[in-house]
Amino acid sequence: MSKAVCFGIACLDLLVPGLDPADFSKETIRVGDFSYSTGGDAINEAVTLAKLGHEPILMTVLADDAMGHVLTDLAEKAGVGMGAVKRSQTHQTAVSIVCVHPDGERNFIVNDGSDNEIGADTVDWEAAAKAQVFCVGSAYGAKGLTECLPEVLKKAKSLGLTTCVDIMIGSEYVGLESEADPGAFLQYADYIFPNRSEARWMTGESEPDAMAEKLLDMGCGCVVLKDGENGCVLCRKGPESLRKIFVPAIRCEVVDTTGAGDNFLAGFTAGLLEGLDDESCAKLATATASASVRYIGAAGLKNRAEVEEILHEGLQ
Repeated sequence: MSKAVCFGIACLDLLVPGLDPADFSKETIRVGDFSYSTGGDAINEAVTLAKLGHEPILMTVLADDAMGHVLTDLAEKAGVGMGAVKRSQTHQTAVSIVCVHPDGERNFIVNDGSDNEIGADTVDWEAAAKAQVFCVGSAYGAKGLTECLPEVLKKAKSLGLTTCVDIMIGSEYVGLESEADPGAFLQYADYIFPNRSEARWMTGESEPDAMAEKLLDMGCGCVVLKDGENGCVLCRKGPESLRKIFVPAIRCEVVDTTGAGDNFLAGFTAGLLEGLDDESCAKLATATASASVRYIGAAGLKNRAEVEEILHEGLQ
């Protein structure tokens, strides 16, 4: 098995399915069932990578509390390497209450948790040196994580790792575009994975080509611009113009979109570990994301065979 570092946020997701947004006006809300699963971009990516047949190494911060123990147990049972995880001394483990709407969309309620302590010292470089890919989940998801990215990605590149950076605009950055500096870390990113609204936030541009060109000008190697049910476009600099590859989404029943982007990145990373080209990586990523949204929670994907079946059907 090939190894990948999954660096970034891990939390415990408490899932509340079938909740209509209008229900929040009620004092008491009854739902059928609660459930819990791994949550947070980095651990979601790690769990899916393990199910796809690879060896992820999670690098994050958890507390030595009940939620942290549950997360560790869930991740280890899925095949995630947890030996490099650091322990918080000042925060609880991060927890996210995920309210899933009937149409599969969701709202999150989160605590002030251990993700606030993620920084450059979270990375175990001895362990990272044994990997082939370094994945960040996700830029702008937490302040300390984002601020350390130039240092961390530069070091990962110096070790010969392929660097992948997912994007998620957390509450600390909403409305603060002028304070963001994507160029500080994009020069060390081989691949970045924004959706269209995130790319607009990062660049100030409104057209997809302009977004991609500006991000590429900041130094990243490839922009994988995600557009939900419409698929994604991979953009690289060409000799005279933007080189683009469009990969359509694979249609499927949507139960819950939680973690779809994390599963996409896991699928793409699996492709990189297997030596696939960009387009094939994106197709594997799309099939992985399509499999994930058929379940409640980000970790519902069963195994690689399920993804291969969806990939095969999508190519018909």
